[in-house]
Amino acid sequence: MGCGHNDNYTEKDRTGQWSKPWEDLTFADNFIFCKVMKDENLCKELLERLLKIKIERLSYPETEKKLIPQYESKGIRLDLYVKDSDGNGERIFDVEIQTYRDQGIEKRVRFYQSVLDMDNLQHGMIYKDLPESYIIFICTQDPFNLDLPVYETKTVFKNTDTMYNDDTHRYSSMPLHTTR
Repeated sequence: MGCGHNDNYTEKDRTGQWSKPWEDLTFADNFIFCKVMKDENLCKELLERLLKIKIERLSYPETEKKLIPQYESKGIRLDLYVKDSDGNGERIFDVEIQTYRDQGIEKRVRFYQSVLDMDNLQHGMIYKDLPESYIIFICTQDPFNLDLPVYETKTVFKNTDTMYNDDTHRYSSMPLHTTR
């Protein structure tokens, strides 16, 4: 069960048994992650610390938000979706907990970004209206094996150091150690 379901339970496994005792749950477990992130103050503080930015005001965090761009296309389920208005426009944040090594994490981030953009650019709007966006994967394992605490993806023009600024920010991983 996820965040939007009965909050009195943790998660059931395939046999219908609770998958973990309460005392063994960590921030990486869906139940705890959703409980913590539904608190706007905790959510705001986490985002500000991870991204080293100031957030003025968050809209109510949505957990397990489903986005399906078209009937026959693959959709996504966002672990946490939050909006912020910073005075210069709107910003959106997608925060994912990654508890297994995903060999295709770069393309998954790319896909999530494209679906978020489609969801935020309604008919009749111009591309300039797309909000600044952050895709954040908090991982329990180092997906790139480079021993860095944070991997921030930036796009630059080839053969230069000039940034290609499309107002997207992709943090492919922030390794999270879930041991107590």
